[in-house]
Amino acid sequence: MSEATAIPGSMPGALPGTGSARAPVRASARAPARARSRSSYLTGPFAMPFGVFMITFVLILAHQGRLLELTFMPMGVAVSFWLYRRYPAHYLSFVCWLFFLTPEVRRFADYYNGVFNSTSIIMTTPIFAACVSGLSMVLNYRQLGQRRAAPLLMMLIAVMYGYVMGVAQFGIMPATFTVIGWLQPIFIGWYIQLNWRLYPLFRRVLFKTFIYGTILMGFYGIYQYVSPPPWTVFWLVKSGMDSSSGTPVPFGMRICSTMNSTGPFAITMMVGLLMSLASRSKMKIAAGVAGVPALLFTAVRTSWGALVIGLIYPLAMLDVRSRLRLVMAVFLFAGLCTPMLMIDQISAPIVRRMSTIGNLSDDNSFQARQGFYTNFSAIAEESFAGHGMGSTGLASKLADPHAQIIASLDSGVVDVMWVLGWPGGLLYVAGLFALLWRAFLASLSRPGDRFAISGVGAAISILAIMVMIDTMQGASGMYFMFGVVMPVIGVRYAQEQQRRNLAIGRARKREAA
Repeated sequence: MSEATAIPGSMPGALPGTGSARAPVRASARAPARARSRSSYLTGPFAMPFGVFMITFVLILAHQGRLLELTFMPMGVAVSFWLYRRYPAHYLSFVCWLFFLTPEVRRFADYYNGVFNSTSIIMTTPIFAACVSGLSMVLNYRQLGQRRAAPLLMMLIAVMYGYVMGVAQFGIMPATFTVIGWLQPIFIGWYIQLNWRLYPLFRRVLFKTFIYGTILMGFYGIYQYVSPPPWTVFWLVKSGMDSSSGTPVPFGMRICSTMNSTGPFAITMMVGLLMSLASRSKMKIAAGVAGVPALLFTAVRTSWGALVIGLIYPLAMLDVRSRLRLVMAVFLFAGLCTPMLMIDQISAPIVRRMSTIGNLSDDNSFQARQGFYTNFSAIAEESFAGHGMGSTGLASKLADPHAQIIASLDSGVVDVMWVLGWPGGLLYVAGLFALLWRAFLASLSRPGDRFAISGVGAAISILAIMVMIDTMQGASGMYFMFGVVMPVIGVRYAQEQQRRNLAIGRARKREAA
């Protein structure tokens, strides 16, 4: 089969979620937003997610925490599958919103149950919803042989190597629990690549998702910082996270907003701000007002530095006009947030945290990570073949208590080498850098595509944080795939449009002759 006939949108009988040309997808891809009636927002891609929101909201108001715990995950996965089948771009948006809001739903459920559940099934909802996209890999496995699939295929082979090693050493349950998190970003990247014809729709929907997500989570995070709600206080105390997130009193905690902890929330705010800066929407002002203070209140220094890294790339790559707009937006964000920092209760913790950047010798977390890299050669030698999936993280709780396990590793690089070993680790890292290199070349060829260039900047930032934590799983892994795959399909879409326009022009000349 030639590459032209292998395009998902041209395969007869293909599953709609893999890019088939069913009417709902074509209509949503071609019809401008202003031309659609308001009623379509309750009958189109928003109908089912709105239903999940309303049911969840009613259960929270009725204090039905137990029922919420039992119903939220099935509802979320069912709606994800429906969107996957019919509306690919809105499927990605819904998965993002699940990552944004699911931990807060879990907190409500635990609070109204009166018991902290350390293994809440609610928390599996976004991962399972994201893994629905794995069906596209199963149904289009033949396309894994194409050259454009090579980076994702390398990562997939490396992960499956780690899975086999994990099953052999720790059993199927711990290994399977872990491999889902590793596979989820790969599935998302593959799903986006298959639906390349929908690039304009992806860009529009994801812009709105990150802007409105930043606004909602940012303002809620500010409220959480000023006046911690009781369900947040209950969750922090019962989970034991008050030791790392601070005292749950006004101006005394590191915020996580609606997400599970400060780290993932800080990365989400960083990506949201980078995407907001690239947008032409007027709502980006509100996103900056909400997102900048929220990012500061997390007190996550790695994300502060990563935001700077993420800004450098667009400033270097964008055309002159877009570069000036980006600089103006940065100064606008900073100017709007300056008055708030004049309040001592707000500015004092931030200044105190910033002062530790230049005094790393007294920083316990930095010293611990430095110890990992000092002993990296010993760790690499010990784990040459890899310990496999299930040897680190939460999955270690499911493993044999007598097995050699590590509860957590404060370094994404060490985590990859420990789990995958040298064979799998080098293959996995090669796939990551191949994706990033292709995205760089794609963004270089289209300096006017601010969405793609900001996405690459966000991907570089997420990769830079890998020296501290593993950012290739969960929400941050999905954001990385957005950043490295979207520019590539953007170039492919632009080339296809150019070829189509040339063909139309030639046809019109023949008709005129």
